Amino acid sequence: MAEARPFELDLNAPEHHTLPAYRRLGLLNGLLIGLALGLGAWGLEMIRVARLPLPLAVPALLLGVLFMTLLGGLVGWLGARMANTVVTVLLWLAAGVVAMLAIGYVPFIGRSIVVWLADPRFFGRQLFPSTLGGTTSGLLLGGVLIFLVLGVLGLLQNHRLEGLVQDMRHGWLPSGRIWVTLLLPLPIVFLIATATNSVIANPAALAAQITHRAILEAQTIEGDLRDVPGVAGTGLLSLRPVQDRIDGPFTLGIADINGATSTVIVAAIFDNGAWIHCRVINDQLTFCYDAEPAFTTGLLSQVTGQPLPEECRGCILHASDAAAAWLAERRAAFGPQPTTERLAQWGNTTLMRVTGDTIVAQCWIIGVSPAVLTECMEE
Repeated sequence: MAEARPFELDLNAPEHHTLPAYRRLGLLNGLLIGLALGLGAWGLEMIRVARLPLPLAVPALLLGVLFMTLLGGLVGWLGARMANTVVTVLLWLAAGVVAMLAIGYVPFIGRSIVVWLADPRFFGRQLFPSTLGGTTSGLLLGGVLIFLVLGVLGLLQNHRLEGLVQDMRHGWLPSGRIWVTLLLPLPIVFLIATATNSVIANPAALAAQITHRAILEAQTIEGDLRDVPGVAGTGLLSLRPVQDRIDGPFTLGIADINGATSTVIVAAIFDNGAWIHCRVINDQLTFCYDAEPAFTTGLLSQVTGQPLPEECRGCILHASDAAAAWLAERRAAFGPQPTTERLAQWGNTTLMRVTGDTIVAQCWIIGVSPAVLTECMEE
């Protein structure tokens, strides 16, 4: 009887495309490419925001990385299953389109989705304005590089897998040669994704970092900020109008973004109850102000129908016709001295509670400058 021989595979046999090991390799190859795309797009930003008191920022970026990884895995597996070079190239080019859109839209749509999951009261609301601004052409330019790289990898996928499938002799455990071959093109994928994301130039993370650093530094300074040597040009003077309100721990949020003008409004919520907004333009902290008056005094003016104090320039709160009519119908129930409470703020959307004599209502305010009361409803 002939001696049993170890597993061997004839690479010229057409059946090798139907082997489970071949499809597993395609899946692994796709997962690694997708992971490299996701980390290239958002890895550096995750490192930046992980050090900041910016709730849900890292989970939103992780969601983007997970999406990109699963997208790559699906395309890699389908390409291996089809075992047709033309189809595989088309699949990877389609993945490039999706990847390009994900890089452009995850910074605001992805963050909205994470907030929906964490706080269902905000479900269905677009909370974070687009960061693309006028950079859509830049996104397309970066997308061309992604198409090129993924198209080449799609063109080579079947050939690469055919050269590796013979090493899959131990079930699900790839050999060292397989890992080296699959990992080899990933630095290029990572760099292309990083370059594409840098073209978009999402200013939100850097604006939050600048604001965080300025507040921490201002908290260590006693006395008037104007008296500190060398303070000019550092952005610290922007905090002078709210210097007496920024004591203690705080969290940050991105309240508004204008990608076309590189303007970001960063909200800082302090444990002492203070609530300020800071404007960052072209990565420079330019002005900080007390955000509370429009959301409290302005809201109370809408509820009671009383005019705003003449000296309160920051108290103006606009209201939609529907919200103004709803409040007018219930003005007697609120009474002359209702109270307000901030329940939550995510992105450009703030949820307030108004407690009156015989009624409690939740009111939604959209935007920062101007802020608009869009609707109220009884609890």
